[in-house]
Amino acid sequence: MPEATPTTRDDAVLEETRERLVARWTAEGVAPDTVRGAVSEACDRLSGARVRSFLPILVERSVRLRLTGGA
Repeated sequence: MPEATPTTRDDAVLEETRERLVARWTAEGVAPDTVRGAVSEACDRLSGARVRSFLPILVERSVRLRLTGGA
């Protein structure tokens, strides 16, 4: 089965997710670069995912766990 490749829509959805997370976590006192780094790490870990529909949810969960000390 061929590996899924990101589409422009996937990129746009992940960018929206990134900006929403930055806004949320900076309001709680986390530096924007820290949030962006957590999002980038999560995206890198999930880059080979065959099903891309759930990436924003999985990225959000990963970032939340990392920034709250859960991971």
